[in-house]
Amino acid sequence: MIWARKTSGLSEWDNLQEQFEELFTKLGCPRQMMLIAGAPAVASQIDLFISLPYSGLLSIFYEFDQISESELPLEAPLLVGHDDAFRVRFKFPRQGLVT
Repeated sequence: MIWARKTSGLSEWDNLQEQFEELFTKLGCPRQMMLIAGAPAVASQIDLFISLPYSGLLSIFYEFDQISESELPLEAPLLVGHDDAFRVRFKFPRQGLVT
């Protein structure tokens, strides 16, 4: 399993999620595949992280760079993948109290 990251404009991440979901389904929903979002450095962007069963699939995803697990966020929302596999590695982000 490999991990990769891309910083994306907010307008383009919907298309990327659709592309990822299509491959996820086509491959039989493997537990090694996840799409998660990270906290962006800039408000108009989003950090997207993908896990793939093998590196040969990375070329399908434009401008994603392979990263090590140590570069992953500790908390993130799961966009595509298996909830139980996600919880092994990540926590869901905590929501602040609204006053």
